[in-house]
Amino acid sequence: MIESAEDGSYLVELADGVLRLSFNRPQFGNAIPKTAVPGLTDLFRVAQATPQVRCLLVRGEGKIFSAGGDVASFSESIKQDVATRQADFARRLPLARGLIEAIAAFDRPIVASVRGAAAGAGLFYPLAADYAIGDETAAFIFAHQRVGLTPDGGVTAVLPQVVGVRMARMLLMTAARVDASEALRLGILHRIVAADALEDEALKMAKRLARAPQTAIRRAKMMVNASPALTLSEILDSETDGIVACVGDDDFAEGVTAFMEKRAPDFPSTR
Repeated sequence: MIESAEDGSYLVELADGVLRLSFNRPQFGNAIPKTAVPGLTDLFRVAQATPQVRCLLVRGEGKIFSAGGDVASFSESIKQDVATRQADFARRLPLARGLIEAIAAFDRPIVASVRGAAAGAGLFYPLAADYAIGDETAAFIFAHQRVGLTPDGGVTAVLPQVVGVRMARMLLMTAARVDASEALRLGILHRIVAADALEDEALKMAKRLARAPQTAIRRAKMMVNASPALTLSEILDSETDGIVACVGDDDFAEGVTAFMEKRAPDFPSTR
C-alpha cells in the first residue's frame, strides 16, 4: 500500500501517474531516521508493482533536500564499546542496502527536485535520478570522511556513473561540497531554475515522463543501465528485443498514427 510514514518522516502523494515522495523532517535537515528505512523500502517495492505509478518525484520539505542518515544518532553509538558499536552498524546497514536495491530496481523514471543540500545517503536519490533539477541553493556534500566514515548508501555505485571514476575519487577523498553551477557542469544536475519555479518545473517534467509510452521508456532505462556490463553484441541483441517488444505494443500503433495525423499521441499505457 502506498502511504506516508506513520511518524510523518516522509509524505507520499499519487496523482496523474506521478508518485511524489517528500522527505518531511525539515527541522532535522530531512535526515532519514533508521526507523523509516523499512517503510521506504516497502514504498519502492509497492511502487514497482503498481501500474498507476509511472514516474517518481523525490523532494524535500523546507530548505534542505536531505542530510542523509541521522548523524546526530551517532553520538549514542560512540558511547558503546567498539565491538557493540560495530555489531550495531553491521545489523543496521543491510536495511539500508535493501532500500538502495529497491530504488535501483524501480524501472520507471525518477525525477529529483533539489533545494538546498543533499548529503550522505541522501546523495543517492539525485545521483540515481533520471532527471535532476535544482535551484541555485542546491549543493551536494560528500562529507562522509568528516566523521571518519567511508561512503555508503550506494554513492560509490552511482557517482562514478555520473561524473567518472577519477572525478568521483576526488569528490569523495576531499569531502567536497559541490554547488549548483558546478553540479550542472559535472552532470549531477541537468538543469538549474529559479527558486520559485523549482516545484512547478520538477512536476512538469515528472508529468511529461509519466505520459511516455511505458514499455518503451522502461526498456530504455533498463537497457542503458545494463549496457556497461554487456558486449556490443549483447547490447545489439537487447536493442532488437526492445524494438520487437515495442512494435507489439498498442503504444506503437498510437505513436505512429499520431505522427501521421500531426497530433500529440495519447498512449494507451498512460490512461
